[in-house]
Amino acid sequence: MASRTASLLALALFASTAARADDTAAPVVSHTPIRYTERGAKFVQVFAKITDESKFFPQVFYRYGSGEYQKPLDMKPVKGQKDSYGANIPVKGDVAEYYIEAYDELGNGPGRSGDPDKPWKVDTSGQGGMVAEVAPPPVVRPTPPPAPAPRFEPTPAPPPPRRQPVAQASGGRTWTWIVGGVGLGALAGGLIAGNEMKSEDKVYTEQLLTAPGANYTALKAQYDANKSLGQKATILTIAGAVLIAGSIALYFVEGSGPSKGSGGDAGTWHF
Repeated sequence: MASRTASLLALALFASTAARADDTAAPVVSHTPIRYTERGAKFVQVFAKITDESKFFPQVFYRYGSGEYQKPLDMKPVKGQKDSYGANIPVKGDVAEYYIEAYDELGNGPGRSGDPDKPWKVDTSGQGGMVAEVAPPPVVRPTPPPAPAPRFEPTPAPPPPRRQPVAQASGGRTWTWIVGGVGLGALAGGLIAGNEMKSEDKVYTEQLLTAPGANYTALKAQYDANKSLGQKATILTIAGAVLIAGSIALYFVEGSGPSKGSGGDAGTWHF
């Protein structure tokens, strides 16, 4: 009988050892972070659901503000709730930070909720759960319609002033004298050039041709110069005669308009 009991104990111990040898996972921690505490609260109550195949040891690491972490709190099983564990962080100041960590008896872990570098932050000022009073919506007053724009009647433009007759002195026989003077000058120039051409031609025919050793090039140049001078004299004479004839015609044309006094030189009325 004693031998049989010893065998059963050995078998149970072997099975337990084999099960522990198969457990290589860290404890699984499920936790809903605490965001704030109510006014007057003394503790931050931290709860988590933790599971593992082996025995484990959960703890809460906490600090106030961004200071140093305090001595960790061991989490205890919650009565009546399977796999639930809890711990109470004393309230101190306006902010507390924490994270949960668990190792099993085989050293697997840590399983965590939160992190030493990024812990969960709790507002312990008692103001976090307060609901701000919603301000009533502003009263919208109806906007009065805009005043009608003033109407502007267009002002009629004044009639253009009547032109009054203005006495203007006419130029008389201005163009007659201008054309006649130019013609007379051209005619005189033609006559002078013609006379000069005759003088040079006489020198050419009487002196250069009879001079011994006459240079043909010089004779040719003199002949061309006399010819050009004769052409210019002819042109000036004809132009002067035409202009003088035109001035005579203008004399009668300008003198035939309405005038006051004799000769058509007085002022002419234009309207």
